[in-house]
Amino acid sequence: MNGSPEQRTSAFVQNADRLTGIANEQGDEKVIEKLATFIESNFRLTVKMKVPLRELFPEPEKRYLRSFWNFGSHADLAVFRHGKLVCVLEPGGKAHFSDEKQKERDKKKRRICKINGVSCLQLGNSIINHLNKSKTQRFFKKYFYSLV
Repeated sequence: MNGSPEQRTSAFVQNADRLTGIANEQGDEKVIEKLATFIESNFRLTVKMKVPLRELFPEPEKRYLRSFWNFGSHADLAVFRHGKLVCVLEPGGKAHFSDEKQKERDKKKRRICKINGVSCLQLGNSIINHLNKSKTQRFFKKYFYSLV
């Protein structure tokens, strides 16, 4: 496939979302729930869904991040190990790769996580089709347990 890595990723996500029938807000909720259940049952981690950033992190010093943090922004999945936040997972559909406003919000969220020493991983919604594959399970295991 030709094009930039971002264009290839966008095309992959759009195609995967079309094939899985996940292309709307309700679909995103199902992905979040399924991913949370998978993580809790396979990795003995605690997962909280739709947690406001202001409950996870202190108020940012930079004004442009402060307003984002203060007004309803949330982590789709906050993953905890032994009570400590180890990462934020952001599954999403094609808007995360194509909508400029969404891309800017995602960038701010990643920045807030980085400032606080927490990893933020964005995943395409199609990840739910691969949860039972050993390669996907090894990836998550390595990812979660190398962060602590």
